[in-house]
This record gives sequence, structure tokens and C-alpha cells, in this order.
Amino acid sequence: MFGQNPNYSIIDKTNGLPSNSVYDIFQDSKGFIWFSTAKGICRFDGATIKTFSNKLQTSKSGSGILEDKYGRIWYENFDGYLYYIENDELKLLKNAESISYFRFGIINNTLFVLQQNSINLYDLKSLQLKKRIAINEYYKFSVSNDTHFYVLGKKLYEIDEKGNKKSYKLPKIFENDFPFNFLQKYKKGILISSKFNKNYLIFENGTFTHKKIDYSIDFFQNISTYHDELWVCTPKGTLKISSNDKPIHFFKNENISNVFRDKQQNYWFATLNKGVFFVENFDTKFIAFDKIPNTITKTNSEIIIGTDKAELYTFDVLENSFSAIYKGQSNHAVNQLMYDEISKKIYFTSSKFGVISNNKLILEIVNAVKDINRVDEKYITYAATNNSGLIMTNPNLKSDWDALFKSEIDTSDTKFNNAFLIRGKNGKSSVFNPVNNTIYYATNKGLIAQKTNSQEEITYNNSTCYFSKLNFFDGKVYALSTNEKIFIIDTQNNISLFKLPFGYENEIVEFIKIQEQFLYAFIADEILEFDLKNNTHKKIISIRKDITISDITLFKNNIYIASSKGILIKNRTLLQKNSNPKLIINKTLVNDTFLDVSEAKTLNYDENNIKIDFSILSFLPNEKNTVFYKINNSNWYQLESNSRNVNLISLAPGTYAVTLKLNEKGNFETINFTIKNPFWKTPLFIILLILITLSSLYFLYTRKLQQIDKKNQLKLDKINLEKNLNQSKLKAIKSQMNPHFFYNALNTLQSYILSNEKKEAVEYLSKFSNLTRTILEATEKDFVTIHDEIKTLKLYLEIEKARFEKDFMFEIIVEKNIEIDTIKIPTLLIQPYVENAVKHGLLHKQGLKKLEIHFEKIENSLKISIDDNGIGRKKSSELNSIKNKNHISFATKAMQNRIELLNQFTNTTSTISIIDKTNQQGKPTGTKVVLSIYINY
Repeated sequence: MFGQNPNYSIIDKTNGLPSNSVYDIFQDSKGFIWFSTAKGICRFDGATIKTFSNKLQTSKSGSGILEDKYGRIWYENFDGYLYYIENDELKLLKNAESISYFRFGIINNTLFVLQQNSINLYDLKSLQLKKRIAINEYYKFSVSNDTHFYVLGKKLYEIDEKGNKKSYKLPKIFENDFPFNFLQKYKKGILISSKFNKNYLIFENGTFTHKKIDYSIDFFQNISTYHDELWVCTPKGTLKISSNDKPIHFFKNENISNVFRDKQQNYWFATLNKGVFFVENFDTKFIAFDKIPNTITKTNSEIIIGTDKAELYTFDVLENSFSAIYKGQSNHAVNQLMYDEISKKIYFTSSKFGVISNNKLILEIVNAVKDINRVDEKYITYAATNNSGLIMTNPNLKSDWDALFKSEIDTSDTKFNNAFLIRGKNGKSSVFNPVNNTIYYATNKGLIAQKTNSQEEITYNNSTCYFSKLNFFDGKVYALSTNEKIFIIDTQNNISLFKLPFGYENEIVEFIKIQEQFLYAFIADEILEFDLKNNTHKKIISIRKDITISDITLFKNNIYIASSKGILIKNRTLLQKNSNPKLIINKTLVNDTFLDVSEAKTLNYDENNIKIDFSILSFLPNEKNTVFYKINNSNWYQLESNSRNVNLISLAPGTYAVTLKLNEKGNFETINFTIKNPFWKTPLFIILLILITLSSLYFLYTRKLQQIDKKNQLKLDKINLEKNLNQSKLKAIKSQMNPHFFYNALNTLQSYILSNEKKEAVEYLSKFSNLTRTILEATEKDFVTIHDEIKTLKLYLEIEKARFEKDFMFEIIVEKNIEIDTIKIPTLLIQPYVENAVKHGLLHKQGLKKLEIHFEKIENSLKISIDDNGIGRKKSSELNSIKNKNHISFATKAMQNRIELLNQFTNTTSTISIIDKTNQQGKPTGTKVVLSIYINY
């Protein structure tokens, strides 16, 4: 029927864990929790998980996490390679070889690593080998504690920080009873155990003590030790062994690989298939129940539970046992449950309303009662569907409500013995306030206040109130509205909003219940407790996502919570032991570069983009935390709930103190720095600049004031003259280039005609006429579109291709991001270089001749590449000198002059570069011309 486990939360792949197979857990000096998993080592701050990896990792799974005095985190993969995390990077210990997996050790400034036939000692600061200790035998296991490094072989070897070695002969029992050994640090010594044996040895101060685990376990995966606690990890749960208590078996159906207790006394259980189980201080018990509790209340001696199947059970808090007292036939949930201390009866509602006395059903009627509360010793108030009113429990007593009850008594059902005070309305909840002698009924048509002689509707801001639950304490009624807010109704029937604490202002309240002086509010996945006397609040518990909570009761300082999987029990006296969340600054980036700002820093004027990366250490599930920051003495600014950094962009020069605060009363962290003024804002420079400016103004005013207009006019005339001159030069160059271009084309046509190829000559002549018309039209324009330029180039190259028979290929490539119909370039700028490539580079080449023209857009410039695989400029120059000793490349000179004039005219920077291509032997493989032109639309 039941079992006992601690209440736990699960951290697995859904939370960002890289793998659900976890081998080791560790907490560093800052408070972060580290997990070693099958997919690598990762860091957990309670909300986010960061995984560290390295391309040099032979494998990612490993164990043995430790921290050194410099804040580096170390772990070893199962291939035996050692890694450490420094400045958020995973690095390999390079000068250590693998001899399979044996645990390393860290003591103060010394790192211990097992190598073949030796123990190597490294200086942690420099990571250099400082000593080698020879051990020429087979290793079985190794471990370190705070003072020594231990190696288990034929003997037990003990090595201190300086490398002094001692050996100890193992007890005789070790030879037969300890196969597959492993070591674990234990208090001031170590524990030696076996995976298949209940016997284990404690080694302290040079002495072995034999002990035995008195529990039925077949296989041990690991043993964790914490002072007087021994945690045995097995594929079938974990066993807690302490000196004063009997062994306790937890998580019997889980494959536990490790148990870790952090500095806040929380427990972390690593599993090989389900991630990590987090247990908060072991102060919350979980009583498994094969029924689903829906409602819960208390008597003077026990707990009463109503299930989702019309059943009532009592729960013995001493024996942790359940006993059935009622089993209905309807399978309808028990939605209303109350124990009346005056009559000693249990009132409940499932499909019917029932009354139990001495664990026997004494009344059962068809009535959908939703809520019951005591008015006085004679009457109980109830709220039900279609009607609400009073139930008389003792006819022998007198009450202020007798006259009203008598006038409204229900004569149709004498068993119920009730009076209808509210008719035709669906009652949701009812409660009595003895201070103003008023019964309040929450209905589907508003809140009704019933007195002995009057009835009225209570409104809020002149609007009807819709409440689902009413509770009373100390003269006030606390009401939960249907829009999930809490309101307070005082004795004058004034309604006010119950303010939730900082960080919870916008939370939805699903359920409320008052027990003694405490109001319990169910908010999302947690329960808050409000002390209505002392006006304080605290978080009771975080609820796992895989269970649903439905009700709560307080009994003998223990809080009992009904959940979908059983009963959660929380001791109120331990609530104050919950650790406070902590804000930690991880790193500070200045212009995206890491900077240590542990001390005040002085930054240059351009080092003014500051990013502060932080974490919130809060391992309690669903913990609500808010981070604020301020600059100097400004107001506090609230960050987004999931934000983990502060970005300060383009800070002005000055001295800054950036303070981060966690919650209203959490810890503070402050970063101080100063941004220097640029040199032109220093007082000396400003004074000098003012003096120079005043002197210049005085000089200009007295000497050149009358000459300004004349000088400006002369400059304007000169600019216009230079512009006209540049335009005339450009036109002159184009007039020189066009005949030169035609001359080269006609030479090609002439060779075609002389070869008596008439059909080809006609096609060639047609293309040449199109080309001629295109060039003539272009000469009238300063700029043409890329589309028109490509059209001209294609005509020219198709004409030239005829000269080369079938061994000439050309390709024009235009990138997709170029708008060929809108972008313009200077007229006939590319053609001369194409002509040079064909006539001087490819004409004399043997074999396949290739020409590629490539248009690219780079920011605001157009890059044009003319690439050939010809004989190169040097060889071409030699051939030209043989044919014509006075040969000078007209196109090259003309185009260079043209580019210079274009730059002057348009005030842009266009360039030409010529690249002589060669192979590995230094022989020419062609020429590449690259033009970079400012884009013109």
C-alpha cells in the first residue's frame, strides 16, 4: 500500500542535461553544481546547464570532478585523459599519457596522475611535471583526500603533497573478499570496498578497520561518504547507512550511480538512465499511495484523505499506514471533506453528501454540497448546487440563528435537517465571520452576506464578485476569485486585494486554504505560506511537474499535501533552513573581450561597451528570482526573468559603479571602472584649441574678410573648368579607343573572308554590324548598364571565337546580387582588357584557350575580373617586340589615364590591378585583370 521516499525533482535532458547517464556530481567553491555525463561535463546553476567540450576529446564520458586552488575544474574521461576548464574553455593536460581510467588527485598545489610504472606529480600553477614516483606493479584503483593520494596495488600506497611515499600491507581478508575494488575518501582516511562484497575497510592513521554492510545487496556501483553517512549506490536504488540508524533504502527501482551532498545539505542522486534526482535537505517525505488523494483534512489524532474514487482513508502519521473507512460505488471524486471537532463527525461529498461517525456512514443523501464550515455549536453552514443554508447538528442548544432556521427549514427531507437561506443559486463556498455575525456565501450570481435578520449582495467597485473559495481568520474573510486572485473582506464588508509578495505579483493562485494562522496558496508549481499574524511569507515546497497537488492540511507542525501520487509531508520547523539564492558574476566583457574587473579598472574612451555575464545559484525548483541593476546612484532597473547578462552600450566617459541586486533583499555585486576622456576632451587640449580658434578667427577677420567672396568665385570657376576639362579628356580617349577597337575586329573579319568561308563570313559580318551599332551608340554615353556591357562583350567574343576554331572558350559570370539593368559602369571600360586577353594572351597559346569574366558586388563596389589562361604578359611582350620593336599597348595606357580622370571627376576611388599567374615551377599560366569600380545607379 505505501512506501517512503524523499520528495525530489528531476534534472534531465528536458532541462538541458546533455545525457541522462550521469556518473559524477561536484559543487565548486562558488556554489555551481557540476555533472559528468555520457556526453561530457556540464555546469548547473539551478536554471541553465552549460556543457563544455573540446575537439581533442577522445571521448566525453568521464568522472572524478575536482577543483584546484585556481578555480579550475578538472575531470577525467573514461579513456584516461585528463581535462580542465579554465576561462570557460575545456583544455587537455597535454604532457600526460593515458593508461586507462585511474582517478587523479589534487592536494593544494599538486596534481597527482597515474602513469605507466609511476605516479607523476605536477605543479598546478604551471602544469609542469615536478616529480615522478616509481611504482612497478599493477594498479587497481586510486583516490585522494585532503592530505594524501592513495594508490591500491599489491599494497596500499600513501603519497603526500611533497611526494613522500608510504606503503601498507593489506589485511588477509582483502585477498579473498575484495574483487573489483574501488576507493573513496572517508573522513580523514579512505574507504576500500568491493563491487561484489558487503565487507569494506576503513583506513585511517595507518590502521585498517574491517566493517560490513548489514543489508541484502548483490552489486555495488559506488559508495559515497559524508561524515557519518555512507551511501551505497546500486542498480536497484541507494542505501543510506549511518552509525546510529538502521540502513534505509531509497529509490529501489532506480539505477543510482552516485550520491552527492552539497554545502546547503541538499542531496543529488545521479542515475544511469534518468538524469539527476534533487532532494531538498531530506526534509520533505513522500508517502506513496496506490490511490489518488483529492482532499485532505485532520482530526485530533490522524489524517483523513478523500480519493478520486469516492473513498475515504485515515492515515496513521506514526505508522505511515492507510486504513479505509468508506468506499463508495460511484467512482466520483471526494471534492468536499471536513472533520467537525464539535460533533466528531466527518462531512464529505462525492456523488452524494455523506456523514460519518465513529468510522461508520450514518447519513447519505443526494445533495451536491460544495463546502461546509461551523457557525456555532448548533449550526453548520453549507454551500451547494441550487441552494445553500444551515444544517442543525444539535437541537438541544439555543442559537442566534434559530428564528431564521425555523422560518426557512426544509420540510421535504428531515434526515438532512437543513434550512434554505439561498435558493436558485449555485453555491461555491461558505464561511462564518463571528466578529460581525455574518455568513458569507460565494455563488454563481455573486457574494451574499447573510445575517440573522437580513441578506445583501456584496460588490467590489460596484461589480458583482465571483469567488470560488472562502476562508476565515481573525475577523477577516479571505476569498479566492474565479480569475485566481485573493481578496480580503473585512467586518464592514469592504473588499480589498490581497497583495502577493515581490516576484509573485502576476502569479495565478489556483487554490487557498487557511490552517491555524497560516494561509496556504497554490501558485503554479509551488506552495506559499502566509503567516497572517506576523505578516510574513515563505515558500513551502516546489512541486514536481509529473504530479498534481490538490489539497493541504497542517497537523502537529507538519504540513500534509495531497498529490496525484501520494502524500507529501513537510516539517515546518525546517522551512527556515532553505538556502538563499545567490547572484554570481561570471565574467565581464569589454568590447566583447574578457576583462578581469575584480579591482577598479581604467578603460580607454573607446572601451565603452560593457557586458556583465552573471548566474543565479538557486537549486530549488521553480524558484522565483528577479535581478535589478543600477548605474551609480540611478534608479534600479529590473531585468527580464530569464536574462543572465547586463549590456551597457556606448557609455560616456566617466566613473561608474554598476551594481547588481538579487531580489529585494538578496546579495549585491558591484563592478567599478572608469572610462577616460578622449584626448580632445582633456582640459589642456580644449584650452589650446580655444586659443588657436580665437587666433585664427581674428587673423581671418582682419586680413582676409574682403577676399573671401572673390576667392570663392575663383575656386568655383576653377572647379567648373576642371570638370569640363576632365569630360573633354574622357571623350577624347573614347574617340581614340573606338577606332582601335574597330581595327582589331576588322582584322578578324578580314582573315575570315580570305579563308573563303562565305557562310561563316556572312554570320560574322552580321554580328560585326550589331557590334558596330552597339559601340557607336555607346560612344554617346558616359555610362552604360552592366546588361548592355555584357551584350557588347558577348558580340565581340563571339566574333573573336571564330578565329580560334574550336579551342577557344569564354564564360561571363554575374553574381545573383547584382542588378544588371540598374548598375552602370563607364562606357567600354572592360572591352580593352578583354581584347588584350584574346589578342596578346590567348592567340599564341597552344591547346584549349579559356577566358572568364566575373562580375561581383562587394559592399558599394563592383569587382570585375578578366581571367585568361594565355601565355602571360612577359611572353606576349617578347612576341610583340619581335614583330614591332616600338610596340606600346595603347589600351593599357589609355585605360589607366581614363581611370585616373574618372576618379578625379566623380570623386571616387576606382582601381585596376593586373596579376601574372604562374604555376609551382614559376612558369606563366595566364593573366588576371581586376577592376574595382564604385557602383553608380
